[in-house]
Amino acid sequence: MSSAPTTAPVENKRIRTNLWIGLTLIIGLIALGLSSAVALYFYFHASAWQASFSASAQEQSDLKHTLRENKRSIASLNGSVTALTASDTNQAQSLAQLQTQVNTVQNALQTQLSTLPLAHSLYLVQLAQDALLYQFNSNKAVLYLQAAHNELMQSPDAELQALDSSLQQTLNSLKAMPSLNISKIVRQLSTLQDSINTLPLTQTEPKTNPRARDAHRSFWSNLWENAWGGLQKVITLKHYGAAAPHFITPDERAYLNARLCLYLSQAQWAALSHDTVLFNRSIQDAEQWLQTHYDTNNVIAQTLQKQLNELESIQLQPNFPELSPIINRLQHALISNEK
Repeated sequence: MSSAPTTAPVENKRIRTNLWIGLTLIIGLIALGLSSAVALYFYFHASAWQASFSASAQEQSDLKHTLRENKRSIASLNGSVTALTASDTNQAQSLAQLQTQVNTVQNALQTQLSTLPLAHSLYLVQLAQDALLYQFNSNKAVLYLQAAHNELMQSPDAELQALDSSLQQTLNSLKAMPSLNISKIVRQLSTLQDSINTLPLTQTEPKTNPRARDAHRSFWSNLWENAWGGLQKVITLKHYGAAAPHFITPDERAYLNARLCLYLSQAQWAALSHDTVLFNRSIQDAEQWLQTHYDTNNVIAQTLQKQLNELESIQLQPNFPELSPIINRLQHALISNEK
């Protein structure tokens, strides 16, 4: 009876021990199976994971490279934006300067446009003064002054209107003066020179026909007349204080005509050079020579005398109106407008 209780606990302990061992083996087997399964899973999927990891690493590297490039691009864009901002600022300043220059040029252009009629009028009046002083051409001066008057009429300035009034008075004075045509005077003197050879002298040779006269004379009479005629050609007798007319040789007539032609030619030269004193003296000498040596009762001589009287009254340097005050006022007005 005493051995049964002792064996039972030992058996129970052994059984529990075996159960724990079996359970431990089962658990170990399960763990080994799971480990094997996991190992097999990782073994079969390791290459795919490695490839995936490699791809991921490449993508990460590419992303890092792209990120660096983007950073560089952003830095470059920031620099470009900064440069463009500075450029815009410079362009804005340049535009402001350009606008200032444009305004200055516009103001200067407006000033020049406003002074253009005044400057043109001054130029025209100066041309008119030159035409009067150096060319003695009042017709040309009238044209220049009329154009200057038309320019001044466009200005609303009261001072220029008063100046235009003075200019118009001068213009009216020039229009009232007789025109001086030098070419007409020279042509008229040339016509008078052509008519000199047709003028009769105060004392001329008899104009009978010697052949008709000698037909009614004897041989000795004709011989005497021929000898006397030859002697007259060599020696000329003049009786001073006698009432009888003296004969004029061809050489004397040529001299008289040449002297009168010389006076008229000298008058032509004086007309071309606008020498009034020499012109009047030459015309007076021609008149005196005509009255002394030519027959003034002849129609041709009377016509020539009348034309010489008309020429003697011509003034080659007439008293033209003074244009200097108008020029000075125009210059003063032009300087005032430019300021």
